[in-house]
Amino acid sequence: MDTIWAPRALSTDRPKYKSLLNALQNDIDMGELNPGDKLPPVRDLAWKLGVTPGTVARAYQEGIKSGVLTAQVGRGTFVSEPAPSQGAEHYMQSTMDDIYPLPVNGQVNLRNTNTTNVGQSAAIRRAMIKVAETKADQYIFYPDQQYVSDIYEPLCDWMKYAGVYTRPDRLIVTNGGQNAVSLAVATILNMETGAIAIDALTYPGIRFAVQAQRGKLVGIETDADGIIPDALARACRKNQIKALFTSANVLNPTTGKMPLERRLQIAEIARKYDVQIVEDDCWGIGANDVPSFSQICPERGWYLSSISKSISSGVRFGYLLCPDAYFDHAKRLMQSYSFGVSRAVVDIVRELFVSGDAAAVRGAVLNLVQKNVQQTVNILGQWGISWRKDVPFIWLSLPSGWRGSSFAAACERENIIVRAADEFALQNMPVPNGVRIAVNSNLPMQTYCDALGVVNELLANPPVSMGS
Repeated sequence: MDTIWAPRALSTDRPKYKSLLNALQNDIDMGELNPGDKLPPVRDLAWKLGVTPGTVARAYQEGIKSGVLTAQVGRGTFVSEPAPSQGAEHYMQSTMDDIYPLPVNGQVNLRNTNTTNVGQSAAIRRAMIKVAETKADQYIFYPDQQYVSDIYEPLCDWMKYAGVYTRPDRLIVTNGGQNAVSLAVATILNMETGAIAIDALTYPGIRFAVQAQRGKLVGIETDADGIIPDALARACRKNQIKALFTSANVLNPTTGKMPLERRLQIAEIARKYDVQIVEDDCWGIGANDVPSFSQICPERGWYLSSISKSISSGVRFGYLLCPDAYFDHAKRLMQSYSFGVSRAVVDIVRELFVSGDAAAVRGAVLNLVQKNVQQTVNILGQWGISWRKDVPFIWLSLPSGWRGSSFAAACERENIIVRAADEFALQNMPVPNGVRIAVNSNLPMQTYCDALGVVNELLANPPVSMGS
């Protein structure tokens, strides 16, 4: 029986057979096509896509050459089973000792969530060489909107993976995710007078951005599904809240995800009290099936993300989707702050997008994160942990006898660094008894597992005195 499959859309800025092959690879990476799945016959898929049978046949042939597909005489074309010598997983395993350095000064850092290293330096190098050969003569000029505009169409395509559909003229590219956070805060507080609400437990960079603008922070209680609607409504009645900053797709540090019903409730409160909602999705390395606030309430829904967790944190590239009423002001602020994102960075990222390398790297990152999460759950699963297969950290609720700060200190004495809950908590808000542990520490697997073994032993042997 044939698989009923067709790509959502084909890119128009490259040969159609390459676009089809890229779409095929993306759906394999995302798990929409699995090893052994049979692809539609050439003529059926060509008719469905409105292309020539030769286009589909060439895409299948190229897939067979690269090992992604396999042809069986008289039966058809199938997604290949991963061979021992092929695939990103084998590549990562075979090069792990080369690309994953040993701990510095004997310390195992499970605190910082770096970009997961899957050997993407090769893809970045290819992109750099390509733009150096074709674009370097442009780099004597300042960035400008006309130049940057070339990236917006592929960026819109990239964002569809996160369930975000938008127009190019609503996007602003930024120097990473933190720059996008700061730009959103500055834009809102420049145009409005009031306080900024944030999750009581969240990424510290949002707090720093608000404080840099001398804004007032109001912490909102959360539960496993994120911001509690009644708590937000109470804060809006008590304070002049102008914006809510939240990370709905990946609650940091607890790994949760805000369900659609909760998002709809928060959107209704935001409309009632005229509150902007800024959604930070920098952790989104997995596909998302829940609408963002920018889709639910586009008149007040902002969305920002970056490539830091999915491709590279060193290539500083982020993006901000603004409501129409705020877009021009945000664009002017971005220009006044930095004159825009480097032309070279824009070109490198665009090349990663259109070549298909960005999607391939993201797929490999997701695969390795899933593997590391599973290994972590195998070792620490007896304890109170929250985890998701597409999130590069776990949340560990500590057993009786441990507090976040004392447990982090005990780990540090064993040369293991974790992040205690109080680093995520807003001042004067309750601090849960837990720690966050990064699973993408970019260490050899044995070193990582040995460290988790030590963490497991510490959890099983809390200090006799709580004053220790």
